[in-house]
Amino acid sequence: QHDVTDGVNAMVRAGYADPDRVCIVGASYGGYAALYSVLRNPERYRCAASFAGVTDWDKQLSHDRQFLTRKASRSQKARVVGDDLGFDMDSVSVYRLAEGLSRPVLVAHGEEDYIVPFDQYERFERATRGNPLVRTLVFEDEGHGFADPANEQAWYDALLGFLAEHNPPD
Repeated sequence: QHDVTDGVNAMVRAGYADPDRVCIVGASYGGYAALYSVLRNPERYRCAASFAGVTDWDKQLSHDRQFLTRKASRSQKARVVGDDLGFDMDSVSVYRLAEGLSRPVLVAHGEEDYIVPFDQYERFERATRGNPLVRTLVFEDEGHGFADPANEQAWYDALLGFLAEHNPPD
């Protein structure tokens, strides 16, 4: 996660990015990274958009365990947690940090997502309900990506509208 902001900072220093006009967009882990970025470094990012992003690491790792061997599951958790055996997954789970949100976010998810289950979206939506900075979008018949081109177009239309509102070109 530090690498994401370090990369943005390098782009700003090199003159490739305007420090006052950085929005971050991602899907799946990238959706998590976008949400976590605006929570962790709101001074750097103007807004964020997430499609199918992880919002609760404990729940996501529990979900993933059903598809992994015991050894692979331990290895995956070790990669997430590192050497800190007392690491608290809630400290990096964006739904737990949502009250600190100070930047606009667009959060979208497919109800049929079995990679990052829809309850990840629901958890974040409940945590941010009533926050005027949060815009949500749900796709009934979609999973972790788009099968219906009309839904994909709706996502891009919503994303472009969101960016035009919160990070206009002028």
